[in-house]
Amino acid sequence: MIVLDTSALIRFFTRDDETKAKKAKDLLESNEELLLIDAVLLELVFTLIKFYKLPKIQLLEVIKYLLSRSNIKANPQIRNAVRIFEEKNMSITDCLVVAYGEGNKIASFDDKLVKTDGVKSVWR
Repeated sequence: MIVLDTSALIRFFTRDDETKAKKAKDLLESNEELLLIDAVLLELVFTLIKFYKLPKIQLLEVIKYLLSRSNIKANPQIRNAVRIFEEKNMSITDCLVVAYGEGNKIASFDDKLVKTDGVKSVWR
């Protein structure tokens, strides 16, 4: 298994370095088993928003592309967080916290987060 890093995904999606973008494309479209970890997803989203000014609709296309690839593995919480991110006006990080919090309590002082459907707060 190959663990994906943010730098490879940024090159692929922005094509700001064609040589690296091609290498990343070849890997993503290969039969290699790839792993998308939570931290890389968060960094990818942050980078595409902050530095590349990608709107949410395009950001969702990027994430959905990755999750649609049969050779890319990701934990179920990532998929759930993306669904929440699509439906709510929340950061992807908060969406991931909510996804991990399902069936558990969440220790947060973020009013928006703890008022999300299905969230059980430690302090409420």
